[in-house]
Amino acid sequence: MNNVFAALWHRELTIYKRQFTTMGLMPILTGLIFFFMFFLPYKSLLPEQEMIQIIPALVLDSLLLTLLITIYETTARFYWESQRSNGMASLYEMGRFHRQPSFFIAQATISLIKGLAHMLVVWAILAFVTEMSFEMINFQASIVFMLLGALQIVALSKIIGLLAKHVDSLSKLLYIGLLPMMMISGLFLVKGAPLDAYSEIALYLPPHNWMAGLDAAFLQGFIDYGYLLICLIETAFLIWLSATFFHLDGDS
Repeated sequence: MNNVFAALWHRELTIYKRQFTTMGLMPILTGLIFFFMFFLPYKSLLPEQEMIQIIPALVLDSLLLTLLITIYETTARFYWESQRSNGMASLYEMGRFHRQPSFFIAQATISLIKGLAHMLVVWAILAFVTEMSFEMINFQASIVFMLLGALQIVALSKIIGLLAKHVDSLSKLLYIGLLPMMMISGLFLVKGAPLDAYSEIALYLPPHNWMAGLDAAFLQGFIDYGYLLICLIETAFLIWLSATFFHLDGDS
């Protein structure tokens, strides 16, 4: 594990420095742009009391968008490149390690580190801009749901990266696949809005339970143990599915 992690971490840092604009700035800017795209019109149209209720939801959505894009780009692109460019041999030689389990654990860890680091940068900027109160946030529960959701994205991104035939498909699947699935699940839906009544159709989509539990912890300050249990089961299932049935060519 140490060899594979060191090899992949070196590879990831090299790519990150060379392509910082796309690999680093774009995920961060996407979350910030999303926030200000809604924050500025709302601020000019809504009274201050209503803005106090809306800002935490906008912050949460921006954080999750940053986390999703970072992990997806890191994981899906890695597996696509390794699968399509015969990168397995050079990676094996560089790391001198055993096969699939080490790859999965190391790449998942790298994705989580990058995703959470980008998310914290966005959170620090938005906390400064909005002067948001943290009194109602249940940080322990929020962190748990964030990690579970991030692991779900890692698993889904690996599957997509291995199945995608062309590199252009990765971006398309992000914007027409994962993002709409999260939106249907309840992300970006304001409580009481007309679309909220239809969110039940996505009750058993993995992002729904992650989002519903995180919404309660982050915006309302309490742990919904029902959603936590379902989220744990779905996270374990997705990790098992991606680690067991989806492999790089020549892997087992």
